[in-house]
Amino acid sequence: MSTLEFFINDMAENARTGTLKINGHLVKTPALVQTGAELTKLTPFEVSQAGTTIVKINGLAWWLKYGEKLSEIGDLHRLYQWNGLLLVDLQTDYAYQLAKPRGKKQDGVRFHDPKTGQLKFWQPETALRVQEILGADILQSFNRADDYYAPVDDLAVGVDQTQAWLEINRSVAGMTLGTVVGGGLKKLRKNSIKAVAANNLAGYQISGIPATLSNQEFIRIINEVLTMLPSNQPRYLPTSTTLAQLIIAVLAGVDLIDSNLAAKKAAKGIALVGENLESLHLGRQHFSFDKQPIEPGCDCPVCQSGYSRALIHSLIIDGKFWGEQLLLRHNLFALNKMMTNFRQAIASQQIKSFIQELL
Repeated sequence: MSTLEFFINDMAENARTGTLKINGHLVKTPALVQTGAELTKLTPFEVSQAGTTIVKINGLAWWLKYGEKLSEIGDLHRLYQWNGLLLVDLQTDYAYQLAKPRGKKQDGVRFHDPKTGQLKFWQPETALRVQEILGADILQSFNRADDYYAPVDDLAVGVDQTQAWLEINRSVAGMTLGTVVGGGLKKLRKNSIKAVAANNLAGYQISGIPATLSNQEFIRIINEVLTMLPSNQPRYLPTSTTLAQLIIAVLAGVDLIDSNLAAKKAAKGIALVGENLESLHLGRQHFSFDKQPIEPGCDCPVCQSGYSRALIHSLIIDGKFWGEQLLLRHNLFALNKMMTNFRQAIASQQIKSFIQELL
């Protein structure tokens, strides 16, 4: 069994840089966990060339598709030829959305598969086995997913159930991030954190914080939760944040953060450009004859290869997938470069000036 190692290198107020080691991989934090199915749209070389070190795959979707035959698929590192870190999303929030009230059981969640109509039972033991079969480098504990603003009684039940399920991961505690739930309530979050600590898990996954929160509420809950966490273990935010929320999370001391920004923007024909990652809408007509690269001076492989805005505009207008691929490669590079600059600013104690320029 592998053990996750984490070391803090630099601190600038609450923001920090670190090094995460597991299964022979070394990741500099804070880092982005890409969640936009990059490995289905680009080659593994293109994904890593853009600076990506961690990708996340939807585990529940794989299980629903293959069921007991999932073991024949095996480790997704081999399937995708991916040499970086792999996380497997348990998608408990999706399962609970599909479940009727009586489907929320003490030992899991029962729901109908929207594609086949078959009744499925997603359980902690199954979720752990799926992660292991698919080759997850870092495991996640199972949780009951409730709405952030759900009634207190429902959130309390969610904390109790999530706490009870932590024990299932004890045999793989050294590579498991324990899930912290409790909506926006401090007392419940504190109880959830204590439960993770009691099970001696490798770190903390801060779940149940939607990107739809206002920035003010997002700042409040992130800072409240992180001040209750031990400083020597990694913190993972499995929320595909906005750019502003991403910055807030790093400043608060989150180490791993989900991001689908690169893929989401690329699918809309948008390139992220400049120091503050402004949106460049290449589908607009005035780019029809623009022979500049996406971003003059950019070091990404797409800009360095000389692909023009006009070409990408034409591909977008014609609905060619190649245009989205080129934008995805550029956007991944831009976001990962921003995170590199973020780490450098923390290390050099220049975080305030860096944020001012970024914003």
